[in-house]
Amino acid sequence: MAIMMVTLFAGLATGYSIINTLRQDLRATQILTQKTEAVRLCTWTQLNSLPQSFQDYYSPFGTTNAGSTNSLTYYGTISVGSASSVIPGSPTYQSQIELVTIGLVWTNSVGSHQVAHNRQMQTLVAYHGLVNYIYGSGFVQQ
Repeated sequence: MAIMMVTLFAGLATGYSIINTLRQDLRATQILTQKTEAVRLCTWTQLNSLPQSFQDYYSPFGTTNAGSTNSLTYYGTISVGSASSVIPGSPTYQSQIELVTIGLVWTNSVGSHQVAHNRQMQTLVAYHGLVNYIYGSGFVQQ
């Protein structure tokens, strides 16, 4: 009976740990998607003035207390660079496209171990891109 109880407890503890890790991973995906969609709505001049780093939080208990003992901090970076490495050949529009990379790093506890995670998303932003599609062709970008 004791062996069954120990096994049951170990199984439950492992299950809760896996669920917690999956929740943190899902929150990372949500943060990256949110930042990527925000970048896609930037005008061409706003693209080069994006902050290079940001922080976001996840609290499993739904509180908004950033930095509390139960919240997890995600550290992010945004970099804007040339899209020449991802566009084959040398088309004439290549100078009007930028590659935006958004990275995210976080650390969670698995038992007594700290496990570092990272993830990134990339998107291409065109000079006459999504902003003109949403606001119409008469929208003037600066």
